[in-house]
Amino acid sequence: MADRGTSPNPPAKSPTRSPAPPSPIPDQEPDTTVAAEDDESNQGDGYQTGSDASSFASTSLASSVRDYNFENRRRYHKFKEGKYVFPNDDAEQEREDMKHAMVVTLCGGALHSALLKNPHKVLDIGTGTGIWAIDMGDEYPEADVTGIDLSPIQPPYLPPNVSFIVDDVEEEWLYPDDSIDYIHVRNMGAAIKDWTKLLEQAYRVLKPGGWIELQEMKWSFQCDDDTMGPDYALTKMMKLVWQGLAKFGIEKDVADTNPQRLKDAGFQNQVQDVKKVPVV
Repeated sequence: MADRGTSPNPPAKSPTRSPAPPSPIPDQEPDTTVAAEDDESNQGDGYQTGSDASSFASTSLASSVRDYNFENRRRYHKFKEGKYVFPNDDAEQEREDMKHAMVVTLCGGALHSALLKNPHKVLDIGTGTGIWAIDMGDEYPEADVTGIDLSPIQPPYLPPNVSFIVDDVEEEWLYPDDSIDYIHVRNMGAAIKDWTKLLEQAYRVLKPGGWIELQEMKWSFQCDDDTMGPDYALTKMMKLVWQGLAKFGIEKDVADTNPQRLKDAGFQNQVQDVKKVPVV
């Protein structure tokens, strides 16, 4: 955890910005955004569609952003083609939603560990299916929750305070300084190449006292009884996966290196919480 601001007796704050919770953890163009439509005729559960051009803060998606690439029977994002190496098809979306359920379960049902008090502006970096952002919007109905991703795969019906932007978070962010209360970054270790730049931009846009929370898997499998050796099949598989990702400029185990990057960016009062994740 890390924090960025000042306030009396803050449990995790710093003089100017705030890093956030545990776990070894925009450049917005009008034609690449999708958001909840301000449609007064949509009653019922209060959810609104995010696919029409009359949205309250954005325009409809350009057709080129909606395109996909297909290879080996898998579907990939077209916008910034090749930037993210994993698919975005239904099978992958199910996997991502399972990871969301896994993390929330590990955290005792909590969507965040940061010490939030009535956040007004929340960013979800690499929102994927948007499941966390939607749950966050439901939990904090007064907050403006924005999810950012390269793929426009989020559902069309959203809480009225949730919106999505199709963009590359490694480009320059257009958010003003000191404008965001909380930034959520989860399982982005295989997506981000320049963590230093991302964390520096996060520090700039966070309000004094704001939080950033990084949640990352440490992809080294172990057994409590030390019976998993280097020749174990799962160990070999992950070694090959990371050898491949390294060719795309992806760093392994950023959960170990990002705490120093947070400190270098100016964040203070970091809190780290390591949890075991059963895989079988």
